[in-house]
Amino acid sequence: MSPTKRKDIAEEHSNLQQYYMDIIACMPNIVYILDNNCVFTGGNSNFLKLLGLKRTEELVGNTYKQIIKLVPWSEERMQLFKRDDINVLLSGEAVYNEEEAPVFDQQRGIIHYLSTRIPLFDKDKNVIGLVGILVDISERKKMEEQLSKIKEQLQKNNAKPQEALVNMDDKKIPKVLMIEDNTIAQKAAQSLLMQLDCQVDVAESGDKAVELFKPGKYDLVFMDIGLEDTSGYVVAKKIRQIEKDTGQRVPIIALTGYEADVVKYDCVDYFMEGALTKPLTSEQAKQIIQHYIYHIDIPVRGLKSIQQPE
Repeated sequence: MSPTKRKDIAEEHSNLQQYYMDIIACMPNIVYILDNNCVFTGGNSNFLKLLGLKRTEELVGNTYKQIIKLVPWSEERMQLFKRDDINVLLSGEAVYNEEEAPVFDQQRGIIHYLSTRIPLFDKDKNVIGLVGILVDISERKKMEEQLSKIKEQLQKNNAKPQEALVNMDDKKIPKVLMIEDNTIAQKAAQSLLMQLDCQVDVAESGDKAVELFKPGKYDLVFMDIGLEDTSGYVVAKKIRQIEKDTGQRVPIIALTGYEADVVKYDCVDYFMEGALTKPLTSEQAKQIIQHYIYHIDIPVRGLKSIQQPE
């Protein structure tokens, strides 16, 4: 083979390699590549960010032992990561959607990932490396934890009858509007409110809430601020606009998956009484009804408000 031909082949190989690296760089997930000696041969910008590296040159050509000196990960965590890579390189079998041990990020806190490791083969079916793909599932984990709490609360509500609120007559049955797009959360909240002798309407979207709401129709509104179709803040503002010049003002309690202490400041701007961190408990629901509907001067556990401390 002539030197010119070899040069052309080498250049073609280099261009092809760069082509695939450009594709990897565009992928939204975290992607890295190892050779069969567990040496890094590539990774996209998300992988560099995960490791705390700034340039690809800091990654390519280095082993885990060399990388550990550059990144903020613990040696134990890095060894676990390396072990899983080696297992795939030696077995030649792909591993899909395996949950990794959590990683701590200084800005975001604890981050959870699902990992997929796929071996790469040459034409003779020999393992020559692997591609690793990490998917950030932190938000999903947070949602799963919230749903687990909601399910647990729902089971408790079904197992234990609630006490009566106060000595009320049939003319004062509380009417509550629950604005929530999560089906499980809807059922849990509806169950505990019904056991507290409330009539409950459920709106699964902001548009439905505005359609249902009429001034004076409801004694209380629970507002999920993280709706899919819109923000709960926007819906609260629309409710206040509907009430304008009617002399009516329904209490609106914001429900959030985040810290209620943070959300309480937004409640002032959007004319809500306060915020609770999900899930809503039967104790909180009872206290809210007593406080805002029957005007009994009792505190609401967990309610965060500028006007009313817990």
